[in-house]
Amino acid sequence: MNFFDFIENESFFRPLTLKYRRIYYDCIQLLIEKTKELPVLYETDARDSITIYLKNANIRKAEEAADGEEELLEESGGLQAFEILSLFRDCGWLLPREIGRNGEYVTSVSTNCRRVMDFLKKMTEKNEEGMMSNRIFSMYEIMKSAFDGESMRAERPYANILVPLVENESELKNELTDLKDSISDIMKAVVAFQDINSFGQFIMKDEMLDHFFSEYFFVKNNGLIPAQLSYMRNRLRELRQGELYEKMLRECSEKLQMDRDRAQERVDGYFAELQYFLTVEYEENMELIDSRINNYYNLANTRIMLMAGNGMQMEAVLNDFLNAITSLDEGGRREALEKVADCTRIVHQKYVSCRSFERNRRSGNERENIGLLTEELSEEEKQAKTEELFGSAPNRYSVDRVSSYMAVQMGADEQIRMKDQHLKTREEALMYAATVLYTGNEEFPYEVHLSDQIVDTGIAGISDMSVVRKDRKRKNG
Repeated sequence: MNFFDFIENESFFRPLTLKYRRIYYDCIQLLIEKTKELPVLYETDARDSITIYLKNANIRKAEEAADGEEELLEESGGLQAFEILSLFRDCGWLLPREIGRNGEYVTSVSTNCRRVMDFLKKMTEKNEEGMMSNRIFSMYEIMKSAFDGESMRAERPYANILVPLVENESELKNELTDLKDSISDIMKAVVAFQDINSFGQFIMKDEMLDHFFSEYFFVKNNGLIPAQLSYMRNRLRELRQGELYEKMLRECSEKLQMDRDRAQERVDGYFAELQYFLTVEYEENMELIDSRINNYYNLANTRIMLMAGNGMQMEAVLNDFLNAITSLDEGGRREALEKVADCTRIVHQKYVSCRSFERNRRSGNERENIGLLTEELSEEEKQAKTEELFGSAPNRYSVDRVSSYMAVQMGADEQIRMKDQHLKTREEALMYAATVLYTGNEEFPYEVHLSDQIVDTGIAGISDMSVVRKDRKRKNG
């Protein structure tokens, strides 16, 4: 629907085109704030508020002594509050007069006027900090709650899930466009500077640079945002194929009073728009912004070099100077370099700070006896220390350790079978695995014969095996 067909008033924007448009804008904003403060705004209160505003504005502008603004207010001195209210009713900003409970007329701001003025106020008072990240976080929370079994959004998925996602996607797209336009404005401002002082002031004091780069780099470098975008892409496919999709079609058809085919076309269009933005358009915009930022840095660097060199290319001058020196003889080169040294002044800068007066503190045990104490260990303590070192050794499954373990397991027997063993720990299972690995080692005193049968040892399923002493095998041979 066209906006003017919806507004149904050709004079809706007329106060914003008249001579006193600034005054009319401030007055309607004042009335909107009053309607938020008071449950019922009577016409007498509205007239008093506008009258006070006009008097204060005249006094304030007169004190500022601004020629253009002062002339405007002198010409607007004849404006009266009732004339402004009458103009607002004619253009549709205020609803027709109604008599309240106490017999006085009530002033009511129309819904369309309130929405338009709120939009204009947000646009003029827009804060760039956190806008992009807030849009992404909002889309992530909506998508996450859509798959929560206790979420109330699933009751009306079209109005509470799909439409908010599309609205946040549209605003995020606008934010990306604003970022691209901001870089263009910065580059134009850099080109316009003619001296290094003004350029330095622009870099140090311009808040647009700080706001722009801080939000952009937060979105680009924050580790959560790529994961959230990937989560939304995956969930969007599931949402389009799940039960909520049918509920969206029914809700859209009932709410917008259209048949199922048109509702499906509308819902599918929203899904396609979201999928394309999250998959393609977002990355393309970020890459374009990266490219423009690099161009901005290169332009700023070149501009600084040109302004610092007073229009001369220092690299080319230095190159010509060095080439000229190489063509001179040794005496000429020495004389040229001495003259260059006389033209160069190097000053060493040293600063005095609190650390310059800091005294070195002595260590707490500097005056104490730090010699090592000697003490005798008993045989039991030596054995315990040895076992502790042996247990923390890097190779816990060496040939010697595995051989010692198998000697304990076999005892006086010449052969053991895996199916007769019951393992209690993971380390015991690894000991038998190491036995299989060492069976071909000459230093290992045991030999392993495997079978195809699997034995459940309590810790893991292991192939049945028999471990035989190599001495016994030699005797039998």
